[in-house]
Amino acid sequence: MSNFQKIKIDGVEYYIVDSIQNLRAEDSFIHRTNKLAIFKGNGEARKYVGSYTGKNGDKLKSFFEYHNWGDVKINGKRTYKIIQEDCFFSKANLLKYLYDARVEYQEQEQVYNNDISSNFEKNLSQIQSIKDNNISFPLYDVSDFLDSKKGNRAYIRSDSDIWDLWRKLILPKISYLSILKLIPIDSSISTTPLFYFRVFLDYQFRSIVHPQLTESITDIVKTSKKETKKRPSREGAKKYRTKVLDYMPQCPFSKISDERLLIASHIKPYQVCINENKVNEAIDYLNGLSLSPTYDKLFDQGYITFLDNGNLICGTQLSSYTWEKLNINPNAKNTMRIYPENREKYLEYHRKFVFQDNIDDLL
Repeated sequence: MSNFQKIKIDGVEYYIVDSIQNLRAEDSFIHRTNKLAIFKGNGEARKYVGSYTGKNGDKLKSFFEYHNWGDVKINGKRTYKIIQEDCFFSKANLLKYLYDARVEYQEQEQVYNNDISSNFEKNLSQIQSIKDNNISFPLYDVSDFLDSKKGNRAYIRSDSDIWDLWRKLILPKISYLSILKLIPIDSSISTTPLFYFRVFLDYQFRSIVHPQLTESITDIVKTSKKETKKRPSREGAKKYRTKVLDYMPQCPFSKISDERLLIASHIKPYQVCINENKVNEAIDYLNGLSLSPTYDKLFDQGYITFLDNGNLICGTQLSSYTWEKLNINPNAKNTMRIYPENREKYLEYHRKFVFQDNIDDLL
């Protein structure tokens, strides 16, 4: 088990033995209170998770340790078979999702059927009232019938209150579900897997479309969309790139030093600096890292981050197969680092507002 990535949830450490990542929250699943204007209906409570036939079906069966997908009839009548009983949401994750989504609730860049602004406080109150940090629920197979024309679409749902709540909480098209299959490091807790359901807001909405997310959850500030933002001149942007590459002449991952293949990647996103009218930060070479394109993408989208001492921290939203192909060991925090002299304030911003995991869960 020592090769598996670790995560800490409510003080308990787990190995991540498998995962299903980036299941988009389709409008067909969203509760009617948050539906987009272009769609009608109330939404269905079952969530599509993939095909249960073929190669992908084998992976789905292995992940859930359940092999009867679609066989949901008894005497010709539909029945709901239990897939797994040990599933849970984290109260902390649901609160973080709501924190990330709060400005979209209020400003609504997407066009919804109704004004959803009042839903924020309702959902916040409901989540805060939950007593348990981890909220357990059973999971049922509500797939298309095995003998139907569709024949291979795997759906899941639960009859629990938390299932209804997360449907009311999430916003369509810009929300994702990931499921981590966990084994406690302490075998006295359990030797059978648990399934951790997590929700995320799309990075672009969280950090770029709504940069106000840096504000306190109790002190939301709406910025006028008509406000003029100062931007660096082309010459200023060119000087920024030159200084970043001079200060950090090679990518720490690929070891590439050819300037034609390096990106001067912003630590605190460029657009956030502009939206805050902090041009000095947008062109500060200390707000930059020299990265080759693949690793720039990992950093820019918040899949990886760095501690103040420069040590690499990997998030939990990529599979072990992907990390292997990237030649990154997510457990080896001390084997790859940057040298971040005077970058601390930018790295702190990245960990807090760009990195897609809770940093404390990974230390």
